[in-house]
Amino acid sequence: MKGINFAIAMGIAILLPMLVFYGVKTFSPAPNWEDYHTGQFFEEPPAEDITPAKKAEMARQREEASARYNAANKQHQMHLFFTAVPVGLIAVIAGTFIRVPALAPGMVFGGIVTLVEGYLFNWPELSDPIKFVSLLTALIVLGITAYRKLGSDEKKKTLDG
Repeated sequence: MKGINFAIAMGIAILLPMLVFYGVKTFSPAPNWEDYHTGQFFEEPPAEDITPAKKAEMARQREEASARYNAANKQHQMHLFFTAVPVGLIAVIAGTFIRVPALAPGMVFGGIVTLVEGYLFNWPELSDPIKFVSLLTALIVLGITAYRKLGSDEKKKTLDG
């Protein structure tokens, strides 16, 4: 029975972050590089057609396309962060209240992996205050989870012993 519990817990831990990632991707698709950059930006025109002004214009168009792509990508990454972190925290909290042996650790571990997913994909894009507040919140939730789960187990052992 313990093997089944472990398998279910691991399944939840793996599937929850995947669900969040593909859920965000479904409702807020990541931008496609090709939608912002066309072949004309990278194909060299014939030497007789290229002037310094044309070369400068092509470089400006490339930079604008890259800026638009980067802005769209940042927006997608922020959607992922602001979905993954709350879902991860909720899963960890839910795991503290669930009494089913396989489900509780699966939710806690899945929540932690989902939190990590939210941070890993977005770390460079996050401001320091967002990093600080969200990490502090996550650590507080994990501390409360540990206290509720592990503290209650210790109380049971003390009362039983």
